[in-house]
Amino acid sequence: MIDFDIRKLSDLSNAVRESSLKRLKLVAEGFENWRAFESAMSFADIAFHLIEADRWLMKKLEVEDLAPIQGRAGAIEILNREDYIALLDQLEATGRERAGLIDDLDEEHLAKMIYDARYGDKVSIWWIIMRGNIDHEIHHRGQLAVYLRLAGLIKDV
Repeated sequence: MIDFDIRKLSDLSNAVRESSLKRLKLVAEGFENWRAFESAMSFADIAFHLIEADRWLMKKLEVEDLAPIQGRAGAIEILNREDYIALLDQLEATGRERAGLIDDLDEEHLAKMIYDARYGDKVSIWWIIMRGNIDHEIHHRGQLAVYLRLAGLIKDV
């Protein structure tokens, strides 16, 4: 059995989400749909994609052959600031759900091997959570930092 530290995984999940939300809250009004180039995801698209990724993860643990999802430009268009704040509230809520899901798993469940098409083989549920969801969010968190700089909204995060 692999020795998993479930508490640390849950803590990492929370820290990454807090950091993503910190960046998304720096998006000035009117920039919610800003994108670095036409085919890139906007700030709102990235937030929406992270919500979708959390929901996918929760479903993947129930439906093991669930196909992967892809982020996409134009997935959501924010019409006003209230809609953007509601989107961030959803992202915060799915982050709490993800951490709760992790807290409820035991070492045996985390070590269970299931197929994931992204990796072309069976991987542990721990791997799907860590690499397939949390590390995936870390990638987008970095993207958000670059976007904030490119949009001229910050000098440093």
